[in-house]
Amino acid sequence: MTDHLTEATPDVTEATPDVPAAATDAPLPHAPGDAQAAALVVRRVWAEVLDVEAESIDVHQGDFFELGGYSLLALQAIGRILTEYGIDDVESVEWEGELLNRLFDNATPMAQAEFLAEKGCGTPTRTGAGSSATVPTVQ
Repeated sequence: MTDHLTEATPDVTEATPDVPAAATDAPLPHAPGDAQAAALVVRRVWAEVLDVEAESIDVHQGDFFELGGYSLLALQAIGRILTEYGIDDVESVEWEGELLNRLFDNATPMAQAEFLAEKGCGTPTRTGAGSSATVPTVQ
């Protein structure tokens, strides 16, 4: 009874063309980004959401929750950051979850920025409200 199934099933290994290894090595969707530039974006967005001066937030040690943040503000900040980088709706779902998890693990702008840099973000490609064209150096 299974003989007719075996005969009708094509052998895909024969139909697959030989593809050079280099052609199958597709580029990553995002090149590594600039964590320092991303940290400044995160700091500016946090300052807007938390209603504090951006300069008062240390990108390495400033804690979102100690600065007055809470989970709903965290989601708002993450949404603004993703909008700043022009992340589409589908991708933003994954990124939002990862950024929120990282925020609860390490609530500093640099922790958020390191994830963004891993995904290829640094200086935003499209400017959002309040963004500046120049990005100062993180100190």
